[in-house]
Amino acid sequence: MSYRVIFHFGRHADEKPDPGATIDYHRAHQAVRIEPGQPLAHLEPIDPSATSTTDLTVEKPEDLLSPAVELCEEGSQLLIRSRREGFPVFADGKITINDFLAISGDVNFRTGNIDCPGDVVVNGSIMSGFSVRADNLTVTGSIENARVECRGNLVCHGGIVACQDNPLVCGANLWCKYLENSYIEAGKNIFIAKSSLHSDIRARKNIILCHQDAVLVGGHSAAGNSLYTAVLGAKWATPTEVILGCDPFLTRKLLQAQAELAEVESEIADLQGRIEQINTFLQHEDGEVTPAEAHRLQEERELTENKLGFLETKLNQARRQCEDLEKRVAEFKSANSDCILQVTTHLFSGVHLVIRDAEKRIEEESGKVVLTNPEASEEIVPASGRQ
Repeated sequence: MSYRVIFHFGRHADEKPDPGATIDYHRAHQAVRIEPGQPLAHLEPIDPSATSTTDLTVEKPEDLLSPAVELCEEGSQLLIRSRREGFPVFADGKITINDFLAISGDVNFRTGNIDCPGDVVVNGSIMSGFSVRADNLTVTGSIENARVECRGNLVCHGGIVACQDNPLVCGANLWCKYLENSYIEAGKNIFIAKSSLHSDIRARKNIILCHQDAVLVGGHSAAGNSLYTAVLGAKWATPTEVILGCDPFLTRKLLQAQAELAEVESEIADLQGRIEQINTFLQHEDGEVTPAEAHRLQEERELTENKLGFLETKLNQARRQCEDLEKRVAEFKSANSDCILQVTTHLFSGVHLVIRDAEKRIEEESGKVVLTNPEASEEIVPASGRQ
C-alpha cells in the first residue's frame, strides 16, 4: 500500500493558503524547537487506482524513519513522532532531528526572515532586506545588507557587505572573510580573514585581521584590547580611525549619558531663567502688571518651580549614572593596559589612533609598527580630554 506523507513542520505548515490574501514574502519563519513525543508527520493511505499527485508518497513508512523518530499507530492513523528535542528536517528521504535549524539555500523570498531560539546554519547567503536571529549562526555564503542578530558566535564563510542600516550584532566571536561598508558589533573578538573596507567595527576584546596581506582601510575600528593587521590605512591619507584599550560599548553609554545630562542641565537653566523673568515682572512698582496678569504669572511660576524640582531629581540621577559609567570606563582601561596595535607590513598616513587616553594622527608612512601602552611609548602623545 502507498501512503501520502503529511508533514507537521516546515514554514507555515499549519496554515491553509488563502488565494485572495496578500503574500508577505518577508514574514518571519518562526522556528520552533520540538519536544520528544511531538508528532512530525502522519500518513494517509492512497487508493492504488487514484491519480498520482505531487505529494510525497512512500510504499513503506519505515523508509522515512531515522534513529531520531519513531512510527506509532493511534487508532487507524499512522504517526511519526520525535524521540528527542531539536529541529525536524526531511533530508535524503528521511525525517530526522538536528540540534540546529538548517536552511538549504539562501535566506530570501523562499524562506522569509528567520527567527530561531537555537543555532542556525544557512547553506547559502542572507540576501538584502531579510533578517536572521539565532543563538549561534553559520553562513556558508555572504551576508548582504541584512539585519542579523546572533546571541552567540557568528561564522560567515564569505563576506559581510553593506550592512549599514542596522548594526550586525554578535554576542560573542565573529569570523568572516571580509567586511565592506558595514557596521559590526561583537561582544568578544572579531576575526577577519582578508580585509575591512570603510566599516564601523566594534569589539569588546580584539580585532584580528588574519591573512598576511590583510588590510584595514577607512571607517572606525574600536577594540577593548588590541588590533592586529598587515596593512592599516591606504594611500592619499584615507581617513581611518582606530581606538584601542577602551570598551566601545561602555564608552558609547557614557557619551549618551553625558548628552542626556547636558540636555537636563540646559532645560533647568531655561526654567531658572524663566522664573527670574517672572520675578522681575512681578516686582515692578509702576503698575504695568495687572492683577489678572500677576495671578497668571504666579501660577506659571509655581508650575515652573514644580517642574524644576522634578528635573533637579533627574539631574542628580543623571550625574550618578555618568559617575558610575566614568568609573567603569576607567576600570576597563586600567584592566586593558596591555593593549597593542600591531601592523606587520605597512602603516599609512591619515590614521587617527587612540590608545586608552592618548591619541596621535599618523602623518608619515612606515613599515612594521608595534605600539603598546602609551605610558611607555614615544609614538603617542597625551590626549587632551578625549573620552
